Amino acid sequence: MKIQVEIKRTVVAVLVAAAVLEPMLKHRILMAAIMLGEAALSPLLAGNILEEIAARDEVADAVVASIRTVDELKAKQAAWRAYWLDALGEMPARTPLNARVASRAEYDGFRLENIIFESQPGVYVTAHLALPMRPRGSAALPVVLMPLGHSDAGILNPRYAAHLAMAARAGFAAFAWDPISQGERRQACDKKYDYTDNCSTEHSRLGARGWLVGWNFARFRIWDAVRAIDYVESRPDLYCSRLGIMGTSGGGTMSAYMQAFDPRVKVAFPNCYISSLREVIGARGCHDAEQFFFGQLQHGFNHAALLAMGQPRVALATGSRWQDYFPHVGAISTFTMFTNMTARLGFAGPYWHFHCDGPHGLPPPTRAAQVDWMRHCIQGASAPNPLVAYHALGGVANDDPANSSPLPFPKEASFCTPTHQVRDLPGFRSAYTLIADEAVRLAKMRTRHTRGELREIVRRRAGVRPLADLPATAQKPFDHPKFGWWYLPGVFGTRRENEAAMLATLGRSVVGRDAENIIIAAAAQMKANGGKPVPLVAKGWNCIAAAHAYAAEPQLFSEVRFSEAPPSWTELVRNPDPTHDSYAIAVWGALKDYDWPDLIH
Repeated sequence: MKIQVEIKRTVVAVLVAAAVLEPMLKHRILMAAIMLGEAALSPLLAGNILEEIAARDEVADAVVASIRTVDELKAKQAAWRAYWLDALGEMPARTPLNARVASRAEYDGFRLENIIFESQPGVYVTAHLALPMRPRGSAALPVVLMPLGHSDAGILNPRYAAHLAMAARAGFAAFAWDPISQGERRQACDKKYDYTDNCSTEHSRLGARGWLVGWNFARFRIWDAVRAIDYVESRPDLYCSRLGIMGTSGGGTMSAYMQAFDPRVKVAFPNCYISSLREVIGARGCHDAEQFFFGQLQHGFNHAALLAMGQPRVALATGSRWQDYFPHVGAISTFTMFTNMTARLGFAGPYWHFHCDGPHGLPPPTRAAQVDWMRHCIQGASAPNPLVAYHALGGVANDDPANSSPLPFPKEASFCTPTHQVRDLPGFRSAYTLIADEAVRLAKMRTRHTRGELREIVRRRAGVRPLADLPATAQKPFDHPKFGWWYLPGVFGTRRENEAAMLATLGRSVVGRDAENIIIAAAAQMKANGGKPVPLVAKGWNCIAAAHAYAAEPQLFSEVRFSEAPPSWTELVRNPDPTHDSYAIAVWGALKDYDWPDLIH
């Protein structure tokens, strides 16, 4: 075994040296070094997150491409699911839905029911069920789930409303629900903290808070979808034996997730989401809070893995647009690799990739293509028409950017709650409250750690490497001029937030990187000081990284002096003011083991 380890280290050293001498070989060499899994990668990776993300994403693709038997696929699916459940955080318990129909009305070719259910106690979900017009006592209807994309208006976004009505007129029970922070589900109970400019701002704030307790924001989104399926299954007038799901953008994300997560989903059409992580992140960094996971590229969990997780159960179509920020080139490469895998394994599918011109969104051709895919796979209709037939529908390039199309029902007829916000309902519990309660629960469970234990914990949680593995000079922040976190300013600015998200996909953190830089500087000062430890001095938000540096290498420091230190993470999570919510000062799941002030006490 020792000889094998030494050989592997020698190979990695040769690869690193070759990459330095011949930069054109760097990417392929980096992929090979990742497969060998050695710490000697650091000289090759220094300063370029995008290169490592691209290489790790390609390695993850190669794993999917290497699957040759159904047993191999099942083993990979089990490994991906185990990782994903851990990255999401423990899912809630199934509790009574307490569902009720708030109102019913009939419109042109469909009936609309406005519904409220509870995905968790006090977590109210507003939903909309569009049903085709038919005589009473007719046979149960097939169901298509329609998770909504990012839009403050929720179902009142004209594209989503029109799509819901289209599916109902095609003979489906079409079920859509407002995501957290959208439509009637704003979460901030104190309206002075209600950031209504963009729902994704609140997603990001909740995502950063949940990060500390080991919850990804996708946990809330997925559980709402699981309970939405529970609701439609409870209705005797609906049948779910060929349950379908289709959505675009954030709804495409949820469609991809649910076909992988819930075995009850049999047909799926995620649109404007599936691409490749190297293309998506390379174009503009990470996206919404539920669209990246801590350590996902370390575990080979990328878009290709997501598609493979639903096989052979799911009849799958994917969609993309040629000018999208989920790049079309990545969508084609991932879908091609996916269908090559399914062909090798003899899966029948069916499978289809639909694309059209124009920017990100849900134009009429895509709406028609999604409904036709559901008709084909669920109702037994003919296969979808050639692409040219959909392009002839028009509206592709412009896609009504002002959202000015008329709604298929009156605006006032779509509301489920008297005040148009669930936070005014009795017993309402916000996502902020759920995260704060979890932080308090974890604080009560934590035990005091020794210095040796804290050192190992910050290595594992924050990714602070041992002093011997660190470079001689400080690591520069990744500062790409076109990258910014779209929604969350954080405490160091939007670019640092995006850097934190990108590092997270690699299982690292800005806190850990900054702690390493403090350690590098302290070690150099200690050497210049004749081997005597040096004082650790920090101010403001930098105290968090400094505390991690002290926990990782306490022998470097003679004393600790902090000024204007920020509140503990637990205090930040319990404070309703979201001004300081930030991925750049957070460590994934840290509150399971420690709060940052614990590191210096």
